[in-house]
Amino acid sequence: MKNGKTYGIIGLGKFGSVIANELINGGQSVIVADRDENSLKELQDKVSCAYILDSTNAVALKEAGFHNIDIVIVSIGENVEKSILTLMALKDIGVETVITKATSLIHGQILSKLGSSKVIYPEKESAIRLAKEFLLHTEFEVIDISANTIRAVKIIINDSLVGRSLQQIAQNMRLIGYKKKGSSDWELLPELLTTLVDAGDSVILLGTAKELEEFEH
Repeated sequence: MKNGKTYGIIGLGKFGSVIANELINGGQSVIVADRDENSLKELQDKVSCAYILDSTNAVALKEAGFHNIDIVIVSIGENVEKSILTLMALKDIGVETVITKATSLIHGQILSKLGSSKVIYPEKESAIRLAKEFLLHTEFEVIDISANTIRAVKIIINDSLVGRSLQQIAQNMRLIGYKKKGSSDWELLPELLTTLVDAGDSVILLGTAKELEEFEH
């Protein structure tokens, strides 16, 4: 299932390699880059293009075509300075959506202030979840209600979820709001079993952090 986007991954350590493979297995167009030739060997025959380059060099990134990529994932965590400079170089060549890996809260805060669209503090599982989120192209927003305890989740229904009941959408969480596409009014505590969703509809779910971790959309 392709969603028409191209993905670039810079840095092929554990996180970068996992997310690259997940996107490739999902049929997506993926371009990878790393400074180490050995890091590219496993993926070079699977991806659209593979480059050995210095990702802090804006000219090298542009020559490799990264300015034309929809979403670039910077999977450089250990070298904080290189991670930051890579983000800056990508923004300099006009990449709008850059997702960055961070190894600490301070590192992540710096990346956010410099224009990172999203900061990830990853383990292997989070890489897989992120790739699945791209492949499903579900609009998914999480709001903290109580620090480290309660979460509200707003989801905009995509084509893969059309025709399901609100009960099926909610899974293990509580569905507290539903809005039809084009409507300005939310229906609170709707009928779960008989209401079927359509593309563009919105739902709000409520649950614990653990329930959100187990949620599978």
